[in-house]
Amino acid sequence: MLTQADRAAERRREKMKEIARQVKDGSLRIRKMTRDERRRYPAVPPKARRK
Repeated sequence: MLTQADRAAERRREKMKEIARQVKDGSLRIRKMTRDERRRYPAVPPKARRK
């Protein structure tokens, strides 16, 4: 029986494989953000983890 974390990890692996496939066949392009985009959409600080 898989745990919730195991199932989530498996879903993430499948999503990453799909992204890699799309990049390879050219249907998805990953690019750097421009300076203007960075100014408009700044990085969001990570949420504090619960203890």
